Order: sequence, then structure tokens, then C-alpha cells
Amino acid sequence: MYSGVIFGLLALIAGLLYRARLKRVTGEGRTALSDELLRQIEETGTIAVDEPLDIEEIQAEEARFWEDRPWEDTDEW
Repeated sequence: MYSGVIFGLLALIAGLLYRARLKRVTGEGRTALSDELLRQIEETGTIAVDEPLDIEEIQAEEARFWEDRPWEDTDEW
């Protein structure tokens, strides 16, 4: 009996965490890529955006990417 309630609460928490993650990924005012935008990228190789790209934000995100990944040296044979 209690296992159903616990499972339901865990599912609710997982859903809320997933929704919060999606908001972080897509941003509050930004829209996620739609199927139409993906088709445009596949056909033309480009995508038109309403606002110009923020180069400083892109560089900061790239720096965070490289800092967050622990790159290990390859093993010697």
C-alpha cells in the first residue's frame, strides 16, 4: 500500500526535476528547437535567429564545458 504512494511521490519529484532541467536548458525566454527549425538546419545548414548571438556568453559556456570535463591522459600500451 505504501509502496504505491512512495512510487507516486518519486515519479512526481522526477517530473518536477525534469521540468526544471528543461527550463535551464532552453532558458526562460528562449524557445527550444522545433522540428521545423531542425529541418531548416538540415536543408540549408543555417538557421535564422531573431537576436544576435552573444559571443561572450558562448565563450563563457565553452570555457565551463572544458573546465567541467576531467580529461585524462591516455594509458600507455
